[in-house]
Amino acid sequence: MRVGPGVASPPMEHDTESQTVLNRDGDGRWVLLGTIGAGGRAKVDRHGLISPEDGAWSLDWWVRAEDRWHVASGGALVRQSLTDSTPVVVSAMRVPGGEIEQRAWTAIDGPTGLPVLVAEFENATSVPVALALSFTAPAGASPTSPVTMTYSESVVSINAMVAAMFSRQPSRFGIDIDGRSAQELTVAGDAVLTFPAEGVRASAGPTTAAFVFPLPHTAVLRVVLPLSRDGKGTSSNGHDLDRIDVTSLPPRDRVVSGWKAQLARSPRIDLPERQIEEALDAARAHLLVHVAADDPLRWPSLPVDGLERSELTMALDEQGLSAEAERLLFAAIDLQNADGSFDADRLDATASWIEAVGRHVAITGDVVFAEASVERIASAAHWLAKRQRGSRIRPSRAFFAAGEGPAWISSVDRRSYDARWTARAYRSAISLLDLSHQPDAVRAIERHLEELVAGMDLYGFSAVGPGDGERRIDAIEVLRSELLEGEPLWAWPSAIDAHDPARTAAFLRNVRALVVDDRNGVVDLLPGFGEEWLGQPVAMLRLPTVAGSVSYALRWHGARPALLWEVDGDRPFTLTCLAIDADWSTTERRGEVLLAAPVLDHEHQAHHEHQAHHELQVHEHVHEHDHTHSDHAHLADIEESEVSSKPVAKPPDDGGGSFS
Repeated sequence: MRVGPGVASPPMEHDTESQTVLNRDGDGRWVLLGTIGAGGRAKVDRHGLISPEDGAWSLDWWVRAEDRWHVASGGALVRQSLTDSTPVVVSAMRVPGGEIEQRAWTAIDGPTGLPVLVAEFENATSVPVALALSFTAPAGASPTSPVTMTYSESVVSINAMVAAMFSRQPSRFGIDIDGRSAQELTVAGDAVLTFPAEGVRASAGPTTAAFVFPLPHTAVLRVVLPLSRDGKGTSSNGHDLDRIDVTSLPPRDRVVSGWKAQLARSPRIDLPERQIEEALDAARAHLLVHVAADDPLRWPSLPVDGLERSELTMALDEQGLSAEAERLLFAAIDLQNADGSFDADRLDATASWIEAVGRHVAITGDVVFAEASVERIASAAHWLAKRQRGSRIRPSRAFFAAGEGPAWISSVDRRSYDARWTARAYRSAISLLDLSHQPDAVRAIERHLEELVAGMDLYGFSAVGPGDGERRIDAIEVLRSELLEGEPLWAWPSAIDAHDPARTAAFLRNVRALVVDDRNGVVDLLPGFGEEWLGQPVAMLRLPTVAGSVSYALRWHGARPALLWEVDGDRPFTLTCLAIDADWSTTERRGEVLLAAPVLDHEHQAHHEHQAHHELQVHEHVHEHDHTHSDHAHLADIEESEVSSKPVAKPPDDGGGSFS
């Protein structure tokens, strides 16, 4: 296909003016791409428009098919997916004869160590097309300092900084000439053969240039887009960028394999919910991108608040990514104020940091980390106590000093919210300080906790509500809503970020709360079990818990489920499954049991679960039909089975001796 001077082209499917908008985000949604360890982030919107965090440029793509020009950001039909649930985004534009695929991922260039974004465009149709890559740079800081875009030897530069490198030379260029925009010239077939030696710049507003490539059937064009490490465009070295070899960068399959190796550290969670495993793997990968720097960031380069940092940290630990969690906890120490607080206006920032440290030590068993954090923990707990003390010293004053909190908490509810967070923090601090052999500090915080509980009773503050750390009553409904909302890229938006790290962490923590509750030394399996899962197989492998790595599976024998479990570790624990059989518990590390048929009278069940959980703090017992033979099959065998392909299992001939 030839698109050049004198050759009329069909119109694009949108107006010219809309293409001049920088960083168009389609429907306002995008997915974040980045590397682990080298920095450099970029976003890909729902139409495949690519923008780096420093805002130096945006890359749109136009395709001249048999019928007309199709513009990604202008409403072309584009479907998206992730490759094997990793941050390798495929944006496929539908045109007559098939699709044009854009595949985007980030990588690290070996010789230079620089982060880059790689975008490949492949013609998967049966006919040749023309591909135009449209670069737009924002307006300069002032009319006297316009942005200049230049091109030489397959390299596009913006203000002398390398912005893109092509795997081959374009055939034509669409640039602003005589009042006609780059898009108008390209659409009309008037793209020129040479790029102006002096470069192009707009007299006002953004600068745009289109680079047109013929793309025959099955042909692939690769574009490499260097990313700045700090998100501000200040860390790129032009000399180093010139050394990048476009053809030698890690290919897509190797990048996918690298991500899958990272995700292999996480547990396997197999629930009877659509696309749950795909969503979990993608969310874990996104979480690693969100926390790649010591300071987790929203887009663009906006730090998360203290509570969100702690939630991200706890999500990492619960997903088996403890190295990253520890890095965040250490980095947060530098943010602690001299008075022990992490945010003088947000009590939950300080309380949640103590809770995050407690969860990290409980899950990893890292006593050394607890001992190294003793002074910081005690200081943070002391600051919380000062915030609590108002009612005891001055009874006329309201409980807890006034402060800020999440926007969704009303000022009326904020004090009870702060009280619940403080109670959690005190309990974690007591556990950590006791583990570190600090009896005086333990006694002091125990007194604070007693006063807090009494104060909550006095002022009528419920122990149940936001900030209490309990699983949501509607957790399954929330999960299903998020699965519908998150596909196909599994990126959840908020009012302040279209791919919000806090929502990613919340999704992961909600799923985890459905499959295990490991507080107070008791590991309760499948606490979120509901009637929708009756007769459905469930399997968990390598769940990080306070007892160690826990694996379990549920198989059905008519109305009764058979539970097979295995705990890897040497810590004391008690296993329960209160949502299904509140009378069963065990301290055995491996075994199998035929549980009672679930009773789903929800009010009765909730009361029974609470009562049984309380009784376990006093005494423990093992159900009479618990079997713990040494020759039982390992739960690792489940990895080889197709759990989801067997909705209901038939009873074995031996009456239930083996369920693997």
